[in-house]
Amino acid sequence: MKSRQKNSPFTKKRKIAAGIVSLTAILTASAGISYADLDIAGSMASWFSKKSEQAMQSLDQSMKSETEAQKEALKKELQLRLEAASHSLDAYTEEQKRAQLDILDQYAQRLLDKMDLRTAQDREQILNKLQAIVASAEAGMNALADSYTPPALVYVPSPGAGAPGGGQPQPQPQPAQPQPAQPQPAEPQPAQPPTVTTDVYGPQETPATVVTATYNES
Repeated sequence: MKSRQKNSPFTKKRKIAAGIVSLTAILTASAGISYADLDIAGSMASWFSKKSEQAMQSLDQSMKSETEAQKEALKKELQLRLEAASHSLDAYTEEQKRAQLDILDQYAQRLLDKMDLRTAQDREQILNKLQAIVASAEAGMNALADSYTPPALVYVPSPGAGAPGGGQPQPQPQPAQPQPAQPQPAEPQPAQPPTVTTDVYGPQETPATVVTATYNES
């Protein structure tokens, strides 16, 4: 009986010590779990932030690359269309020039057919003048065709390129360089009837003109 009473304080101390150890172990484990939770949350936040930044950089680079590719494709397409339009305009100009020259030739031939030319010299003189008129008209049309300069393409970024959803670079026609003034071709005038000149028929007498008249009273 006494033995049990003697052992009871030791038993209580052991229980208290065991409780303290258990409580310490529980608190340590809880703190470790809390620190582990905090470390995992911080790692996840850092990983997510890094991945988000990488994704944004990749997306931005992809958009820039695609924009450059689309701009180059647009530039090539516009250049091809501009060249096609220039060739079409050249062909149209040449066609119209030939048509107008044919009209002038036909008109000159009709004038020759209507004229009452007495000698071969008269016909040659009129024909030379008509040919000079046709040559002058042809030179004027050639000068007009050569003075045309097709516009070049220049890409100028729009003012809102840096804003969200900013505009893309737009192609703008470059102002044509000023060309020296070309003489305007003289419009073909209907040929006048041949005039008697001194080189064909010699000097002509000037017709008499009545200047004054005197009347005598009868």
